[in-house]
Amino acid sequence: MHLGWCKPHGGFAGCACLPKRAQQQLEPTPSPRYTSTIAHLHDSGYKYLFSHAELVQERLEAFAPPGVSALLDYTTLRLENGNYITPAMKPRADDIVWSVELQGQRIYLYLLLEFQSTPDDSMPARMLQYVAALYDHLLRSKAVNPAEGLPPVLPIVLYNGDARWRQSSEVYDLICAHPPVLKPFQPQLKFWLLDQGAFAAAELEDMHRVVAAIFCFEHTPDTAAAKQAIRNLADAVAQSPFKQRIDRVVARWIKYRLQRKMPGLTVPDAEDLTKGMEMLETNIDRWEAQAIAKGVQQGMLQGMQQGIQQGMQQGEALLLQRQLTRRFGALSATQLASIAAATPTQLESWGDRVLEAKSLDEVFGDTRH
Repeated sequence: MHLGWCKPHGGFAGCACLPKRAQQQLEPTPSPRYTSTIAHLHDSGYKYLFSHAELVQERLEAFAPPGVSALLDYTTLRLENGNYITPAMKPRADDIVWSVELQGQRIYLYLLLEFQSTPDDSMPARMLQYVAALYDHLLRSKAVNPAEGLPPVLPIVLYNGDARWRQSSEVYDLICAHPPVLKPFQPQLKFWLLDQGAFAAAELEDMHRVVAAIFCFEHTPDTAAAKQAIRNLADAVAQSPFKQRIDRVVARWIKYRLQRKMPGLTVPDAEDLTKGMEMLETNIDRWEAQAIAKGVQQGMLQGMQQGIQQGMQQGEALLLQRQLTRRFGALSATQLASIAAATPTQLESWGDRVLEAKSLDEVFGDTRH
């Protein structure tokens, strides 16, 4: 069965690793409509995942820019404060900022979660603002000494839209043509793009990585693929060196996502993703059967309603035709066609005129030819 994922709901209440505000965002919502609110809830789910150092390490080992991961000392990963005000005076609270040592130097990883349906042409300019806001925060909080230089920043955009991202990742490319003498004064910033949908499912499966399995699950087209993706995710967690620390995290996230993708699905409570798999697959099959039955029932009901409406309209048209024939005689082919094609409102209006009209012209107005 094809899944119209509600891309955008179980909860993660009580997780000590999340601030209270983020926990509240992960509570179930009564109506999973695909709106910006749902995209924001999706952001919160990923923020929950990537607030754990082990999953950040998994992601960087598999998807960092070439040559970067080998230089990082993952034992120094530190979650930073990501709440600050951009130069446009807009608060930023939904992105994730980590710092880590690279060859003995602490750098900052700016993780922007972009859950929109299409790419954003202005993303390089947006990222320029966010990095500037990060530097402003570091300076104001005296976390860095400008005399010693500002720390490097690696901006990363995680995008999961359906359309592939083909826009430039460099802010300089947004600037219109100008004399070479001005080039040294133009802003230079490039972000690293991670476009989930650009990876084939087979490619992600071959990585045998937890984060790769998560990305694969997010783009499953139907329930069969979803079940396979969950099995692959469970296997990846079981093989991960961080299993003891991430098993519960991933199990809670998968419950959260499944209940949004499949509203009404019963997801077994399990702290270990590998436990309850058989029951979960049975519940998914049951959910699919119920969804199909509900769709058939709704289709039949809609068909019945449409049939009743069409029958009533045809009855009104025949009644009007009989009334007009009795009063004014035989109707022309044009008039019969007009009655057959009339809307319910037109039929009602013409019917009201029958008793007082002195001719067919007064009944049909300008419809008689």
